[in-house]
Amino acid sequence: MVPTISDEQEINDCLSTYLQKDDKLALLLDYDGTLAPLASHPSLTIIEPESEKAIYTLIKHPNLTLAVISGRGVDDVKTKMNFENIIFAGNHGLEIVFTNNSRYNHQVPQDVKDNFEKICHELTTKLCKNGAWLENKTHSLTFHYRNVPVEEHEALNQQVKEIVEAHGFLANRGHCSTEAKPPVQWNKGEAALYILRELFGNNWENKVKVIFAGDDTTDEDAMKALKGKAVTFRVSNQPEIITNADYRVPSTDVVAKILTWIVKRLT
Repeated sequence: MVPTISDEQEINDCLSTYLQKDDKLALLLDYDGTLAPLASHPSLTIIEPESEKAIYTLIKHPNLTLAVISGRGVDDVKTKMNFENIIFAGNHGLEIVFTNNSRYNHQVPQDVKDNFEKICHELTTKLCKNGAWLENKTHSLTFHYRNVPVEEHEALNQQVKEIVEAHGFLANRGHCSTEAKPPVQWNKGEAALYILRELFGNNWENKVKVIFAGDDTTDEDAMKALKGKAVTFRVSNQPEIITNADYRVPSTDVVAKILTWIVKRLT
């Protein structure tokens, strides 16, 4: 268990000694379940109004860098955010678009791409029924079963996992979903480190403070990579969740309070 942060005083106690007014800050955030509450369909998610207001101010600050590192495709998350001056990483960091529109695309071998198509075909023909559906993100996928009766979730997750792993991909359970990622040495943690090195150099730890927040198992890769080098938050309503994060926050509205605190601290 890690400490829980849920109000302004606790946020201040947590961050006031770490972040000073004149510090450079890299703010790395997940989107779904972190900036926006989860919804019955990905297209229905809306960023918390308080987070949106804070981001409008933060992206104009000369000492702040904001990156959104999402499991969505990069163009999808850019559309959902609709902000300028933000770095967007999609597909768990496999594709990154910087603010000057330069791109990084992590190379995926052709045989892995072929297996991805096989997974999509098999999941679509065998399991996309009774409200379950496949979100194809070109490099990765999410199999959604939020609208399937709850008593079927466990068996469905296991079936998806077996198909995904049979083709050599990595299966991660999400919120009423199962994610499939290619078997490459790249994840949100690698993406976070890549962004920091590109912007601040190999010795970035001496140049910038870092805050990360995410809500899912795939975000744990970033929390692990940044351990001892940043302040990290896991968004979860489960008090006893096992996490690599430094702190737990119970909801997206507390993330919004953290962003608002950062605005006050830096401006």
